[in-house]
Amino acid sequence: MTVARRPLETLPKAHLHLHFTGSMRHATVLELAAEQGLRLPEALTDDWPPHLSTADEKGWFRFQRLYDIARSALRTEDGVRRLVREAAEDDAREGSRWLEIQVDPSGYAAAFGGITAFTDLVLDAAREASESTGVQVQTVIAANRTRHPLDARTLARLAAQYAGRGVVGFGLSNDERRGEALSFAKAFESPTEPV
Repeated sequence: MTVARRPLETLPKAHLHLHFTGSMRHATVLELAAEQGLRLPEALTDDWPPHLSTADEKGWFRFQRLYDIARSALRTEDGVRRLVREAAEDDAREGSRWLEIQVDPSGYAAAFGGITAFTDLVLDAAREASESTGVQVQTVIAANRTRHPLDARTLARLAAQYAGRGVVGFGLSNDERRGEALSFAKAFESPTEPV
């Protein structure tokens, strides 16, 4: 019996958990930082990719610091649209037909006029990226487990408010050694009040 083999990139796929900032291409981080006049640490420039271990506190702290620095390069609407478009393009090249990009809007709210304005921007960028790449780009709103559980409840209401309009889920992110999951249980119950 002969089995037909196809290249892996041609097989249909779904990408279900792609972190927003983490999806940014290295070249994009460098270019956006240069546009913003940000000086990046060597771990994001000359020593790329950084050698990290999340097995201990020091490794996680270093990872989170670099992630936060990369996030700080996203200060413009064009930068956000570029990130989402490039993530969809990268997934399309790998044969993905469905992409769920996970984002905590509160991490960008200050630079973009609040969590609702930022969510609107991401969803609009996702629609544009879907149209231009053929990959259906959807969003998962994620709460940060290192913040107060009440923040998570606000984000859960935001996710519910946008359900069916580009938001397909709600989750909890960041260092799993912090913020016991049970403390966030109320956020995963049915939200009723709008944000």
